[in-house]
Amino acid sequence: MPKSAHVREAHPLLVRFVSQDLLAGGHALDVACGVGQNAIWLAQRGFRVDAVDISLVAIEQARRAAAQAGVAVNFIHADLDTWSPPAGTYDLVIGFRFLNRKLLPRLQAALRPGGWLLYQTFNLRRLTPNSDFPPEHLLDIGELLRTFAGWDIIESGDDGGPSRDQSWIVCRKP
Repeated sequence: MPKSAHVREAHPLLVRFVSQDLLAGGHALDVACGVGQNAIWLAQRGFRVDAVDISLVAIEQARRAAAQAGVAVNFIHADLDTWSPPAGTYDLVIGFRFLNRKLLPRLQAALRPGGWLLYQTFNLRRLTPNSDFPPEHLLDIGELLRTFAGWDIIESGDDGGPSRDQSWIVCRKP
């Protein structure tokens, strides 16, 4: 494994499942990848990674970090409102702290049968009297379970994070 560059830590949910050897190699997609810490971490562990984000500034930072880490990641500058991943391509799809409900069916289609999805973002518990968070960017309680009904649910919840305002799911496509 190449030396690690100074990169933010990968998401704990991703680290936990890859470290348990449940997810080993293959082709991965990281949506709303930001500065690429999860994509780089996966590439360091043998995954071929496509990583998508709308921010060109974040993509450029991610490219520099990947080069410094000595790994190849296919960073894609695209708007996830309109971009579609190729169907049946990925063994793993990840998304953290991002919600676009129109994208979720496209992510489902992008996974191969038996492929894994790890997804986590904020839910309606994020709303407080002083919150300016747009409600349309927050999951309903139980929404991920309903969205991925019929999949093999490994783990899910609606009470994660320090404020219990995050929902997550780890599941496999049938």
